[in-house]
Amino acid sequence: MELLKFDNYIFDLYGTLIDIHTDEHCDETWEKWIRFLDDKRIKHPDLTVFRNDFFKKDKEYRLRATEYEYPEIDILKVYDELFTLYGNQKLTEAELFEISYRFRISSRDHFELFEGVSDFLKGLKRLGKKIYILSNAQRSYTLYEIMHFELNRLADDFLLSSDFGCMKPDKAFYDAIVEKHSLDKKRTVMLGDSLENDCHGAIDAGLNAIWLGEDNAAEKFYIQNRI
Repeated sequence: MELLKFDNYIFDLYGTLIDIHTDEHCDETWEKWIRFLDDKRIKHPDLTVFRNDFFKKDKEYRLRATEYEYPEIDILKVYDELFTLYGNQKLTEAELFEISYRFRISSRDHFELFEGVSDFLKGLKRLGKKIYILSNAQRSYTLYEIMHFELNRLADDFLLSSDFGCMKPDKAFYDAIVEKHSLDKKRTVMLGDSLENDCHGAIDAGLNAIWLGEDNAAEKFYIQNRI
């Protein structure tokens, strides 16, 4: 497959453009987050109860029936329900967004762009290619991470699963970006590190796909394919 023969390039985000590691379960994550909540005077139970409540409520939301084969939730609704149950006054969307992102920061222990990503995307732009990001991600976790690396400036658009109620490999999520930008499927390629979500999902939706896993790992891809 000739890499530069397409007009539209859709990228997965994590494991494809951004190299990240998070641990949402460890005590250290929750201890950091709880210190932030205490500074904000937001009520919550002790760490163990709080953590159990969170993942129980998260699972409950994810098990709710929807129209999609691969549904997604908006994590802000989980935070909203929990903090209301804990006796806090109704939090604004902006407050919930800040609380959510602070949890994300607390959980991160590695966070950087893969080497060569910026140059590769800028090269595509110079050639007149369109760049999109399609990510299974929560907006409240991901928006500032996209902006941190200025991917919002390099991409023509980005779609996040929490905004659509479904996630890759659901055809509906792929259809959303195709329809929004009137993309010619034959001239569009998906690049990602997940064989099922990014490649099989894209192919099932009628797009082309390039797998950045195994021997074609993302950390090697951008260096080997300089534009």
